[in-house]
Amino acid sequence: MQTQDEDPRNQRALRSVAPQEVWRLLQRGDAQLLDLRTEIERRRYGAPPGAISVSLARHVLNPDGEGTIYLCQHAVRSKATLRNGAAEVAGGFVAWQRGGLPIEKVD
Repeated sequence: MQTQDEDPRNQRALRSVAPQEVWRLLQRGDAQLLDLRTEIERRRYGAPPGAISVSLARHVLNPDGEGTIYLCQHAVRSKATLRNGAAEVAGGFVAWQRGGLPIEKVD
């Protein structure tokens, strides 16, 4: 019988971090934010300050670990990176926007 902490569904939930908490972690220097969105998405919608654009294919195959938080538009693509201790922004960039968090224009 699995305990609640051993249930993979609960572990996945623990790795989805609210956008406001992600922003706090970034401001303290306790995490890095990796942006899985395409350059077209980044130019159209902007990006959180300090978000690093990375290859979806590379990071799905080999996600970075602890201290890494992945971002995509709707928190769908980022779920494929939830291994090795990595986390995702709960709700994706859409939730980041709705939360009124900072967004920089991307050229």
